[in-house]
Amino acid sequence: MPRQLTIRGGRLVFSWGIITLAAFASLLVIVMNASTSALIPLYAIGVFLSFTISQTGMVVRLRKIGRLKPGESVQGLETVMTYDPRWRLKMVVSGFGAVCTGIVMMIFAITKFTSGAWFVIVLIPVLVFLFFRVHHHYKDVAHALSLRDKTYDIAVHPVQTVVLVDGVHSGTIELVNFAKSLQHPWHAVHIGVNPEKSQKVQDLWDEVIGEGELVVVSSPYRQLNRPIRNYVENLLRENPDSYVHVVVGHLAMDNVWKQALHQNSVIIFNLALNGLERVVLTIVPHQIGRQQNGGEVVDRNMLTKADLRRTDSGNR
Repeated sequence: MPRQLTIRGGRLVFSWGIITLAAFASLLVIVMNASTSALIPLYAIGVFLSFTISQTGMVVRLRKIGRLKPGESVQGLETVMTYDPRWRLKMVVSGFGAVCTGIVMMIFAITKFTSGAWFVIVLIPVLVFLFFRVHHHYKDVAHALSLRDKTYDIAVHPVQTVVLVDGVHSGTIELVNFAKSLQHPWHAVHIGVNPEKSQKVQDLWDEVIGEGELVVVSSPYRQLNRPIRNYVENLLRENPDSYVHVVVGHLAMDNVWKQALHQNSVIIFNLALNGLERVVLTIVPHQIGRQQNGGEVVDRNMLTKADLRRTDSGNR
């Protein structure tokens, strides 16, 4: 199943799994109008199917134990299997239980099929199929990340830094300072969706920044994703041995409501560059939430929680 559902929270329980189950259970209660007679068949089919599978699994396990010699032990998937002289009796009991619960499950499925049982009969195979697909995906990812039977080269490669700018402002200064601090060749790129704005950005860049090349990539259809992807792909083709380091600015607000009022183009650029090898995307946040104190900028990272409370209450 998805890894998110297997993560333990602070109370050592599968928090996301419990929340997901609670959400689906609530939805089911709402859809069924909280009718107990409609919900019981759905519950019964799932429960007796689980009983049948578990008892059948015990039969398979006991058959493996029966093949062992007295005193012999073997490591199973999760536990150690040891020879049990009463394995036949236990296998018969488990098999009888599997048959009984299986019959009850079939009775519920047939008699309550038109009353909603069809939903569970369809849902369970679909979930099993999806879980198998998820399992195979994780196996493929593990195989791709494995170093076994692979040759790898640890070496220094040239890096080209590309600074994406929408305009020239205080956040752009932070982007340029960050790019220069990396001490790699760098230049800036502006996606020109408006020729007049692009010219103003170019003039302001020459006036304020005064260094580094500003490349204006025309986008007559006002797209952001396709022009930047094409530009980066051209850089990769021209420099097949180098990395392309894309630096993107991000306006970081005090709360999620203010953040929602901005375009948040970082997501667009991240999706646009997804799948390109040797491309690294770095997000440089510009903290709009920094407060002014007597004309000086206060770095909120240097404040304690008490200082933040006093500062925020004073701004209300």
